[in-house]
Amino acid sequence: MMTGFDAFAEMERQGWSDPVISEGYVTRFAEMTRQVVPVMAAQVPEGVAVLDLCCGQADIAAALQAKGCDVTGADFSEQMIEFARERVHGVNFVRADAQALPFDGHCFDAVVCGFGLMHVPDQPAALAEVARVLRPGGLFVMSCWEPPQRSDVFGTVFGAIMAQGDPSVMLPDSPDFYQFAEEDHARAAFAEAGLAHQERFVFEAVLRLEDPAALMDLFATGAPRGGYLLRHQPDDAKARIRAAIARGVQEKGHQAADGLWEIKAPVAINRGVRAGC
Repeated sequence: MMTGFDAFAEMERQGWSDPVISEGYVTRFAEMTRQVVPVMAAQVPEGVAVLDLCCGQADIAAALQAKGCDVTGADFSEQMIEFARERVHGVNFVRADAQALPFDGHCFDAVVCGFGLMHVPDQPAALAEVARVLRPGGLFVMSCWEPPQRSDVFGTVFGAIMAQGDPSVMLPDSPDFYQFAEEDHARAAFAEAGLAHQERFVFEAVLRLEDPAALMDLFATGAPRGGYLLRHQPDDAKARIRAAIARGVQEKGHQAADGLWEIKAPVAINRGVRAGC
């Protein structure tokens, strides 16, 4: 795929192939993503054929399987597919590129994509593939993070990196990570792919931390983009960023009765259907 985002694609490939990042995501970062699983699964009717696209560790696949769905899981990361196969049995997990899926057309009643599309270099191609494999009238549901200006978690982390980090440490050119959180963009991108956008709504996920500064570790070891920006900082910048993140959690979050710190990470969910009859 020629998208102009080749360096970004390589960063994502290396990140999700790194056992530290993949395991960190499954054991720590996914505390936030798992909160959205029941909401995503509730959108899908019982007993249908469904593709869990960018399935990761298969949390959504497991929830759909429990509803009696015939589930296929697809992810480009061998590390994540291994996690999925270890955790969920009876699901066909396939290592596959979301931009060129190895499935026949019109073979799924629904496609779900939890926090995956923003990691794909050619997002229009991935959406076109979603439309291709869906039966006419089939359902597409995707989730993505709300942008830093509307998210205490992402605002705290990336605000601290911007204010205290080395400005020479930059991500490769990439699609806007948060663009599908904006309904106008989601609606237009869906339409271009042949999907009719139906609804956008927000789920209020909450991250709980033992230590305010642990939010930095969560991103450094469980997210390819945040991890890239944090790991490449000089030591003095890392110390400043850690202190700024800890202050941000204390200012934007609150300490619960059990002593844990809670801070919000809202999620945008878009739902649409494949056009045609």
